Amino acid sequence: MNALKVICWNCRGSSNVRTINRIKELMKSLQPGVVCLVETRADTARAMNLCKKFEKHWEWAIIPALGMSGGIITFWKQEIGMVTPLAINRYSVHLIISSQKPREWIISVIYNAQNIQSQRAVWRSLEVFSSLNLPWTLMGDFNAILNDEEHRGGSFDHYSPKSKLFNEFVSGNQLLDLGFSGSPFTWCNNQLGLARRWARLDRVLANDEWITHFESYYIKHLPRTASDHAPILLTAKFFTYHRRRVFRFENYWFEYENCHDHVCRAWSSVSLTSPMHTFSHCISRTRSLLSKWKIKGLNQIDKDIDKTAKENPP
Repeated sequence: MNALKVICWNCRGSSNVRTINRIKELMKSLQPGVVCLVETRADTARAMNLCKKFEKHWEWAIIPALGMSGGIITFWKQEIGMVTPLAINRYSVHLIISSQKPREWIISVIYNAQNIQSQRAVWRSLEVFSSLNLPWTLMGDFNAILNDEEHRGGSFDHYSPKSKLFNEFVSGNQLLDLGFSGSPFTWCNNQLGLARRWARLDRVLANDEWITHFESYYIKHLPRTASDHAPILLTAKFFTYHRRRVFRFENYWFEYENCHDHVCRAWSSVSLTSPMHTFSHCISRTRSLLSKWKIKGLNQIDKDIDKTAKENPP
């Protein structure tokens, strides 16, 4: 397996035919290894009925809804490696994934609370995972935005208190928003005229260890159908080699214009978190981009230099 696809979707209920058909279509067309459904609004019995429709190829972990509120179901395929539920509570499922790759990593599936007091408790409960020093990614419906640009319609004052707490959580735990392609918003209230609202409530976050654990990654906002939220697709490509070498910068690299271009690209990345985290991420990104550049282009030059040196000893 060279890449892993993960889909996360706030399906706003998992029992109706349109939703089930959409889940099947996403599984068939995108071939993900993990599928996360939040706000399923399904009690244990209804959640099990849904899971049994996919039991031939999938395993799962369930958080039942409380009445018509919440609920999370996470599916995974056996071939992605050993998947172990690490912790489960009302607002999150945490899985540790161990494969043939160098290191296990954690994925946290989030459906955050609506009210700010409960959100504060959720942020505190998640902080323990940042202390594990493992690659860690979080995805789901965070019910909060990071800045004024992540909504349209209405006033930012509606989001501001939650946004402040969300930014403090992201910065305090040295997480990075992994960005996206597609529509800028993942949620719409589907009302008409001036009452219509859009926001980017769903996203993927990760720490630096997770980012450097993969060769590349991208996030795509999929079309919004059968729910007022869009599914999110995360695709993470594994490194093709298993043993990671120590990175050493060589002074002669400065002689190549491409080196300067890659460094500029690494430092053009903008983070909405703390300055120290931004600095750390840019250093990590510089190492990653230059390592790939060296593998693709400079290795042959190094071999030629070694060959010439052997053929013309001093």
